Order: sequence, then structure tokens, then C-alpha cells
Amino acid sequence: MSSLMDYTKLEKLVKKHLKSSRFEHSKGVAEVCSALSERFLCDKDAGLYTGIFHDWCRYDKDDEILNICKKANMDLSEEELNKPMLLHGAAAATLMPTIVGPVPESYTKAIRHHTLGSIDMGILGACLYIADYTEPNRKHITNDDRKEIFSLSSLEEMVMNILKREERYYKEKDMTFAKRTLELFYFVEHGGLFKD
Repeated sequence: MSSLMDYTKLEKLVKKHLKSSRFEHSKGVAEVCSALSERFLCDKDAGLYTGIFHDWCRYDKDDEILNICKKANMDLSEEELNKPMLLHGAAAATLMPTIVGPVPESYTKAIRHHTLGSIDMGILGACLYIADYTEPNRKHITNDDRKEIFSLSSLEEMVMNILKREERYYKEKDMTFAKRTLELFYFVEHGGLFKD
């Protein structure tokens, strides 16, 4: 971990790079993700680093995001190509090692998949996915909702709880899950377990 940028320095860098509301969101995600990664991986730093950096490319233009991802030869879905904002995590994952240092692959995998989720996001990815949905600044859920999610005993149960909430919301809006998200839903529903 010593070859990585100091976390306090990274937080300051992210604060300069993002709008203040997005930085506050990222700080909230880092705190929640750190608690989850400590609980499920015994590694709170993993959650801090991925949480604070996950939205690094959130305000980049579509063509910039696409260029970063294509240069990295990433596997991109049709939905992501049609709506490049969905790839802001993928672009951030690509840039993270050059900005932060030689991070473990689990960090970049988690950040790459935090938007749509993925059966390949790993344990840290599940922590980040949950943290992005539940961090304290989010207004779409209540504190009781958060307590319910965090009271569950496994990451898979937490992710499924979130996916079911999202499914209800999507039905109300006459929307459908992205292919990767639907794949994740079936994976967890049928007993799939996150691995790193």
C-alpha cells in the first residue's frame, strides 16, 4: 500500500477535480464502502480508495470517456456505447493506476462495474455498488431503508435487496435493466457468490 498515493492527498485531489456535491457523494461512498470492505474483506483502505475515486470521470465528455475505454481495449456493451456516461466508472478504472499508483486489480474491477453492476465485480465491487446506492447523501432511500440493507448478513443479500428496489423503480418508470444488471440479478437470485 505504501507505493500508492497517500489517501489524504488523494481526497484533496478528488476534491479539486469534482464539483462539490459530487465530492461529498464520493466521500460518503468512501465511508460506507470502507465499513463494508472492513466487514467483508478485513481491508478498510480498499473501500476508501475505490469509494473516493469511483466518480473521477463523472463529468468527462462522452467522446473523452469512449476514447479512454477504447484505448484500454475494454469490453463494452451496446448500452454503454449508446450512453457513454455509463462508462464513467470504466474510464476512471483505466486512469486510476496512473493517478493513484499500482492499485490491486480488485480496485479497478470494482470501479469499472459500479454503475450497472456485474457478475464479475468481485467482493470489493459489491461493497462499492452497495455504498454508491446507500451513502448518506442519497435522497432516494430513507435511513430505515439503509438499516434494512445493512442488517443483511451477506453482500449478495444486500445487492439483491438493492436490485429489487431498482426493479420496482424501473417498472414505475417503464424502464428495463441494462443487460449487465439483469445478468447480475439472475446471478444473485440463483445463488451466485462474489469472488475476488
